[in-house]
Amino acid sequence: MLKTSLFALCTLAMSLSFATPAAAQTASPPAITVNGEAPTTAMQQGDASQSSPALDDKNINCPTGLEQILPGDYYACEARAAYGKENYGKMLDMLNESAYWANKDAQYTLGLAYFNGDTEDIEQNRPLGLAWLALAAERKNPQYQLANAQARAQATAAELREAQKLLKKMTPRYGDSVAATRAIRRFNQTIRDIDDAAREGGIVDIPGFSPFPESAFVIANKLHDEATMDFSTFQGTVVVGKPEWVQNNPGNGAPATASSTGHASSP
Repeated sequence: MLKTSLFALCTLAMSLSFATPAAAQTASPPAITVNGEAPTTAMQQGDASQSSPALDDKNINCPTGLEQILPGDYYACEARAAYGKENYGKMLDMLNESAYWANKDAQYTLGLAYFNGDTEDIEQNRPLGLAWLALAAERKNPQYQLANAQARAQATAAELREAQKLLKKMTPRYGDSVAATRAIRRFNQTIRDIDDAAREGGIVDIPGFSPFPESAFVIANKLHDEATMDFSTFQGTVVVGKPEWVQNNPGNGAPATASSTGHASSP
C-alpha cells in the first residue's frame, strides 16, 4: 500500500489554515473590497480571522475571500477542514472542487484515497485512483511521480486498461491544459483590482486574511507569491507577475509609476 491518503490530507493546504472566532461570523458575509469599494468581479463571501497554520484540523476555517482568487487553494483548505471534522462526504466534494481548479495536492490525495481504499466514505476504486495519480504527476513533482509509478507497478493489467479509459475522460476537465489554464485565468482577472490598489497605496479587505482591511501592497504580495508557488511548474498560460509597484513598496503610499508589464493577458 502507498503512503496513507489520510496523511496526505493532513498536509494539504498547510499554509491556508485559519481559525474563526464565533463573533467573526456574519449573517450577510462581506465581499472583497478594494479602497472601500467592491470590485466588479467580487462575489459575496464569508469572514474569518487569521491564525497559526499549525492549528488542529478540527479548528480550521479557511479564508473565504480566497475562493474567487485562488479557488484551488481555498477548496483544498476546506477539504482539510472537513477531514478534521470527520465530514468525509464534504471532504470528497471539496477535493473534487480543488482538483477542478488544478490543485495537484488534491488530485494526489484523491488518487491515494481511491487506490488505497483507507478513507472513510470513499470506496476503493483502484483504476480511478490510478487516473487521479496520473493527473497529479503531470507537473513532474517527484513525490507524485513516484506514487504514480508505485501504484502502476502494483496494478493489474485490467486495472491499468480501465485507468487509461478513465484518464481519457477526466483529462478534459482536470488536466493541466484545461484546469490550470482555467485557474490562472481566474487569478489574472481577480488580481488586477488589488494590484491597482497596491499601485495607489490603497487598502484591500479580503475576508479571511485579517479581521480588518489591510495594505493592498501586503495582500498583493501574498497572493502573487501563492500563485507563483501554485503554478510555477506549469508550462502554459502565464500567471500575472508582480507589477513594479508590488515588487517595490511605494513607501509613503504615494502612487508609483506603473510598469508596462503590470498585467499579462490570458487566453
